[in-house]
Amino acid sequence: MGENNLKELIILKPGERLREVRLKLGLTQEDLAGKNMSKNYISMFENGKRHINIINATYFAEVFNKKAREQKVDLNFEASYFIKSDKDMARDVSMGFLDKVLKSTEFNKRYIYGELYKVIYLAEKYELEDILALAYKLKGNYLYRDGLYRCAKTHFNNSLIYYIKLGDIKGIKDIYINLGKTCYANKNYEMAIVYCNQAGLIEKEDEVQYYKALSYWKLEHYEIAKNICNNIMFKDERVIDLENYLKEV
Repeated sequence: MGENNLKELIILKPGERLREVRLKLGLTQEDLAGKNMSKNYISMFENGKRHINIINATYFAEVFNKKAREQKVDLNFEASYFIKSDKDMARDVSMGFLDKVLKSTEFNKRYIYGELYKVIYLAEKYELEDILALAYKLKGNYLYRDGLYRCAKTHFNNSLIYYIKLGDIKGIKDIYINLGKTCYANKNYEMAIVYCNQAGLIEKEDEVQYYKALSYWKLEHYEIAKNICNNIMFKDERVIDLENYLKEV
């Protein structure tokens, strides 16, 4: 991973953020001090020895934005940038990486996996369980798409752990479905049925029923597969094809 990518994974503390912006704009602590703010206060805040309130954070943002416009630098700060905790900043940065992945219009493996690596690294470091659940699920989906079924299963299981901890029922169901599909693709039909059954305990949707019937068909349990197909409400082309195969056995 390149130096720029590693830098993206460093979450600065509030005072360090102030120092970084100040130096980037060529300002001294004296330049930044105002009527109601001393150089000593700025120094202590930058060194993590003082907290900051919304009034002072707003002042810093206004000074920096004005200076950036004068220098024609593409910067625009909200006061919250100088107040947010490390964990909140890590969440923002992680969501930015995830947003780029979700908006990607092509499957560039190196790019996609690289961005998801960064998300998982930050989310694990700052204990962002909801982001970890989503990131592992997304990576599992891409690994599945890439035919790397064992790796996909590992990532789906990691995602499942966090969805269970969060009590996210929809997330749990979706992962069970993905695990069922992954086991089916990897020709582990017995486990595919197990995961489909787990998903079905939450919601008996057609997608679950289809992969369950498909797995029973592969195991040559044709009557069970037929009965499951009969319970599928909205039968798309895949289900109709499966029913036609079952009529021939």
